[in-house]
Amino acid sequence: MTQHSPTGEAPPPGQIRQPRFHRPDPDLAAAMECVRCHEDGVFNPPGWPPKPPERREGPPPPTPHPNRDLPLTLHKMEFLREVWAYVASKQVGSDPDARYLALVCALRGAIRGKVYLLGQDMRILRLEDPHAALDDLISSGWLVTTPERVIESHPSDPALCDLPDIEDNPWGIGQGVRSRASGWVGRAMAHKKMRKKPNRLRLTGAYLASRAEPGGRIRVPRVEVTVACALSGPDELTELLAWLERIEWITPVRDDGAVIEAELGETTAWLAPVAPPPPTPPRTSPATTPLQAPVGERADALLGDRAAEVGRWVDGYRSDHGHGPSWSTVAEHFGWPPRSAPDHDVTQEIFERLGRRGVLTGFGVPFGLRPGAALSREDAA
Repeated sequence: MTQHSPTGEAPPPGQIRQPRFHRPDPDLAAAMECVRCHEDGVFNPPGWPPKPPERREGPPPPTPHPNRDLPLTLHKMEFLREVWAYVASKQVGSDPDARYLALVCALRGAIRGKVYLLGQDMRILRLEDPHAALDDLISSGWLVTTPERVIESHPSDPALCDLPDIEDNPWGIGQGVRSRASGWVGRAMAHKKMRKKPNRLRLTGAYLASRAEPGGRIRVPRVEVTVACALSGPDELTELLAWLERIEWITPVRDDGAVIEAELGETTAWLAPVAPPPPTPPRTSPATTPLQAPVGERADALLGDRAAEVGRWVDGYRSDHGHGPSWSTVAEHFGWPPRSAPDHDVTQEIFERLGRRGVLTGFGVPFGLRPGAALSREDAA
């Protein structure tokens, strides 16, 4: 196989850079067996890929439940809430069946303003009267198609329906966010606790879950639930809340007549959004020395008259560990710029000086640093 240079031209054979391999060495072997280094996260020689996880004996761990593989992040849940609030504010769908169909259409067509519908979808959504639900959305002009076109459509010829009110991606989301939010609604409505239940209960349960905080706590105004799920009134909502608590979709329910407070049950906890991770600090390595000064001057300022101190510290490290420290370990201990810093050339210059003065030796061997002859003569004196 021919190696190529970054410019795309093959370099002369004599200039091809050969890969470097660490030769077997007592220091390297001692570092790989060093318990103290393992506690500090040192498992491989410098430049090696991460060590693969050890294979465990016995049967493989159980596969996670598919519902737990696809939790919604708070960002995706916010998009779902916005779409649901939009459908409710437009009063698209006058009953839970039609409202559920409107929500599905809005989520599927959130980017293009068009949605494909099949007669099979009407059965999957378990609409009591698909024709009536479609006619409800079509008569208002929100969905442009005909009930017959949708109900009689097949996978080979789906019905492409227009959503004139949704154009040019008003939510500014990508396909991944749209798909995950739509999938979450499908999973919530198809939950095992909702099997053979009417859509008014399924839709109310899904809406309450969509309003959950990370951790499963729910607090939502009663009127908001009634409007979002197109319920007939507060009496129907009270009946559905008792039903949801009975099947342990939510528990316990605290209802003061204005606000509903509850928590998702044990088997519905995965429906809660995932809390965002803590912000990652910026990957910056500010210079620890003035970059405008010459490297030699900066090295003098950092090393000073501590050359012998560095040698004795390396000697003590070798006595404790049975091998020498890495350059990074020495630099971290004495406060020199790390490898990722823009002024790492100062650290390089310091080590070269220590080598030229005979304070340290063992360069070029992983974990091979040790005191040099100059330090030995100084100690003998």
